[in-house]
Amino acid sequence: MKKFFLLLIAIFIVKVAVWAVTNKDNILDRGDRPDETICASTADSFSNFPNKNCEEILVTEHEHEQRGQTPMGSETVFSDFFAELNAIPVCNGNDTDPDNNKDHEIHTYSGFTLCYRESYEDAEWVAYILTREELKAVTGRTNDFRPDPSISTGSSDLSDYKKSGYDRGHLAPAADMEWSIKSCRESFFMSNMTPQAPQLNRGMWQQLESQVRKWADRFGKVIIVTGPVLEKKAEEYPAIGANRVAVPEYFFKSILAQSEEGTAMTINFIMPNSKCEGTLWDYCVTADEIESRTGFDIFSFLPDSEEEKIESSVNIEMWK
Repeated sequence: MKKFFLLLIAIFIVKVAVWAVTNKDNILDRGDRPDETICASTADSFSNFPNKNCEEILVTEHEHEQRGQTPMGSETVFSDFFAELNAIPVCNGNDTDPDNNKDHEIHTYSGFTLCYRESYEDAEWVAYILTREELKAVTGRTNDFRPDPSISTGSSDLSDYKKSGYDRGHLAPAADMEWSIKSCRESFFMSNMTPQAPQLNRGMWQQLESQVRKWADRFGKVIIVTGPVLEKKAEEYPAIGANRVAVPEYFFKSILAQSEEGTAMTINFIMPNSKCEGTLWDYCVTADEIESRTGFDIFSFLPDSEEEKIESSVNIEMWK
């Protein structure tokens, strides 16, 4: 089983290498971001984080070795895979201008990568890896909500949410980013916020975020892809604030982990942007449903047979 999982990693690296050659013009030019160093694009472990800033990372290579993690030189590939998801996304016809890269800005931060949709003033997906080691290094919440200066068209800002009745709902939770001050502060960029009903943000969604951390501790590492379900054109959603921030009707979260047998397994959720009754498990769906409603091919790096197997079924017992 271990050899099989290593094979999955090798296939993933090859797919990213092919994508990098064929899609180099679709990704935003990082030359105007002098604070970001592009790390080496080779990966030798499933434990790689999303692409972290090589020069400004707050954890040294020695500390990473002690924590059992791959040093900083090999961390870009997984992040680039998520860029492949949405270099030019097609989301069930909701693209008003699919050739407009300004409406699909992909940005990588210390702990997560996101794709920002200017037409919605929301990120349509956020992706990151959470490890057991990261859960041990808690710096504390900063609450430093602020606009994201890296969004070329400007992100939403705090005034958009004032008296709106909606919470500034994190997509990459601050509690998942507390392994460094920088990563935690970046999780408070408004590009990482989406209007969430308080009953969801402080209720079932919060329970799900807490459960994800338990899974990271249990399995050692998990991959998370999360965001709003943007099934309609931006103008068809209610909006808040002067920036017209779209209020999603649903949110999704996909989690991928390695089972004790060494095989890939996934669990997926869709929740309405309102109070959720029942239990967490009542909101489990297949990955196929999320992909159908969002237009994403979330686990495309898996072999087709394995991808079809884990995406078409729901196996809750493996996660309890």
